[in-house]
Amino acid sequence: METKTVLHRLPLYVLVSLAIFMLDSCFTGFNSFEEVMAYLERNYPGQRIVLSDKYETNRGLSNDIRIWTFTLSNYPKDTFHVASYISSYPFPMMKNQNGIIDDFEKVVILRRAKEFEHGPMKKFDVLTRRLWAHFPESDFSLKPARLELRTVDDIWRAKHLIDAFDQFLGDKRLTEEVQYYLRMYMQGPCYDLNHGGSVPPSDNLVIDKSGKKKGCYIERQICYAVNRQELCQQFYNDVMEFHQLMDSYGNGVNKETFQAWAENQLRLVMLLPDLPSEEKRDSLLKLLVVQDDYVSSVFIDTGMKPYMLVTLSKKEESLDSYNLFFTYPQLHAFCLRSGLQVQGSGDHFSVKGVDGIYYEFSSQFYKEKKGAIGFDEYICYYLRNGSKVFVKNFSSPYECISDALVHRITGRDVKRMVVNGQISLNR
Repeated sequence: METKTVLHRLPLYVLVSLAIFMLDSCFTGFNSFEEVMAYLERNYPGQRIVLSDKYETNRGLSNDIRIWTFTLSNYPKDTFHVASYISSYPFPMMKNQNGIIDDFEKVVILRRAKEFEHGPMKKFDVLTRRLWAHFPESDFSLKPARLELRTVDDIWRAKHLIDAFDQFLGDKRLTEEVQYYLRMYMQGPCYDLNHGGSVPPSDNLVIDKSGKKKGCYIERQICYAVNRQELCQQFYNDVMEFHQLMDSYGNGVNKETFQAWAENQLRLVMLLPDLPSEEKRDSLLKLLVVQDDYVSSVFIDTGMKPYMLVTLSKKEESLDSYNLFFTYPQLHAFCLRSGLQVQGSGDHFSVKGVDGIYYEFSSQFYKEKKGAIGFDEYICYYLRNGSKVFVKNFSSPYECISDALVHRITGRDVKRMVVNGQISLNR
């Protein structure tokens, strides 16, 4: 009986033994001292390298690492680390991959950052110096530094600071590793115009511990390959556009700064038709909020400065036919400027139109159906003397208040207010 049991179990023993053998054959070991030295000689040629014969080993379920220290003759102030690591892929505990890494860039950049802080950075004014942020460390690499901005002027201050540190580093190998995040928390209201999501061009909502939305912020990443001038101008545009959508001021945006920005945007638009190549045209378009896409933005002159930036949407059947759209806060402000009596806040208000009809608008009058594809099953409406009026043929939450509706309420023809020279309307 025992013999039969053993025979029955024999295939199982063989299978387990084979599995153990295969797993064991997958496991890899640490690189040797000689292999690590060869790695350093390849990566740092022409330098005298001193690699410590002592090392520290740390083991985990999915990753093992062995770390040595080393020095380079061209960098006498620094002590570096080099590691042989073993990792698991695609399953934990496999430990079937290995490699070698070092922290040269991290160590030098951190030292140079301290030298920059105590040297060249002192030449900048206080408003610029306060933006500087340290680079968080992560084992053998650096995480991006996060620069907290308050005003639109801080965008350019941050750029000057980053350019100066880049020049101070003076080594492409180092500058390629340096990254930053520029973040600006939006001052003033952050109405829920996008129904649970962030409001373009803002990136993220700020949520408190109770789960309620407190505000939002705009954030952009600067890495080696990015055009900083272009990115900072886009950031500047985003802040301006956000405050226009909310009909608010803050972050250094006021009537004067917005009007100056709008007029500069219009000057740039005028250059588009005369540009000699598509490449130059595309480069300039990246700096504009007024573009000639199917859905874009356009400035209107309400008779009071500054200009308003509203959404323009061309009808598919005719590129020469278009509609203009206001956000709820923009309509709220436009009605007040038109001398109408308005009750409520920018995202929920009522107004008596020039036609004697009472209108009520709310960002909550826009409903998205879960699982719906496109906007065909979404609902957008407003109240007209207490009765629902459903909006037809809209394609985003920003297309619920058309210029035709604004005309009925205020008696003012918005299309006649479009500032001349905007290429979006010249096709």
